[in-house]
Amino acid sequence: MIAQILVADDNSDITGLLHEYLSGKGNRVIVVNDGYQLAQKAGEHRPHLIITDIQMPGAYGSSAYQVLQKDAATKNIPVIFMSAHSYEKLAKLLPSDPKTRFIQKPMNLDALYDMIKELLPLGGYCP
Repeated sequence: MIAQILVADDNSDITGLLHEYLSGKGNRVIVVNDGYQLAQKAGEHRPHLIITDIQMPGAYGSSAYQVLQKDAATKNIPVIFMSAHSYEKLAKLLPSDPKTRFIQKPMNLDALYDMIKELLPLGGYCP
């Protein structure tokens, strides 16, 4: 698999883990540390998928998602939101969109990868 995946989180342990895990599965992984970089790098690289923390300094992942939705070049990129908080606590921040998912930290990497495989075709990835 050679999908391009953008990972955004302000916790370097999380980005390091996801970079190692996803790269080990044959993906190209781009790592950023805040919502501003997320929007910038998504526009620049047009990844097949974005995995983002919701609460980050600068701009939340959910705010960056709103910016991406306004750009024709990035509005169709699937997004997996992650947080240590429960879905119920964050439901108002999360979009109701068939190309988004939520996973709670600590993540089950097998469950995350199942979501990735499900969403990649929506982002233009063709194996």
